[in-house]
Amino acid sequence: MRSNKTLFDLSGQVAIITGGATGIGLQMSCALGEAGADIVIAARNVSRCRELADKMESDLGISVLPAQVDICDPESIRQLYHTVMERFSRVDILINNSGTVWDAPSLEYPLEAWEKVIRVNLTGTWLMSKEAARIMVPQNYGRIINISSLAAFVGASDKVMDTVSYQASKAGVIGLTKDLAVKWAKYNITVNSIAPGWFPTKLSSGALDLREEILLKNIPLGRFGGDDELKGAALFLASPGAAYCTGTTLNVDGGWVAQ
Repeated sequence: MRSNKTLFDLSGQVAIITGGATGIGLQMSCALGEAGADIVIAARNVSRCRELADKMESDLGISVLPAQVDICDPESIRQLYHTVMERFSRVDILINNSGTVWDAPSLEYPLEAWEKVIRVNLTGTWLMSKEAARIMVPQNYGRIINISSLAAFVGASDKVMDTVSYQASKAGVIGLTKDLAVKWAKYNITVNSIAPGWFPTKLSSGALDLREEILLKNIPLGRFGGDDELKGAALFLASPGAAYCTGTTLNVDGGWVAQ
């Protein structure tokens, strides 16, 4: 029987986290880096990635690669993986965290908004996963973690969430997670998702500022998520300790979806 220290040790592994320099992505980058993984922080704004990379390398003694990527552009994604393989020669973990949202009344929701959110949140997750799997299959090992949302499970009044394409995209992420988990299990690749609740981030700040009172009423724990409360979920699903867990979604939402 392996010890907990072994089960949650990521030393020697390489993890890519999209949108990994800010918000919940920052939490997950730190979680995996603190467990010993070398980290690739990928985002469109590479300057933020560089700042975090320097700090993590100094604090944790790991290798951290800041990288630019547009997850809606297949060529940009291929270039990212080419760069990672040149540097590390492997990819063990992928966290598909990059996402976007567009708030507008459902009866007036612009087609542009719908297509943008679906393209980033769902198509981007698929494109990143597919390229990761091309590397993971020959390794006979991989961990893919997709970031969904509590919005995937519930409808909401316009006073709570007026983001119809976001709900649809995050529900699609869960469907994609389940299907890839079944298809890629034979390659020893697990595919799971995390469904965060309300965490104060740049993406959620507008909704939290406008709707704080009504949102808190819907959270049984009565508060928003803290700045380290996604780390455990990310580490678990990325670790050898989650080897028998695939196709599942872990809710980290203060009890919202349990109601």
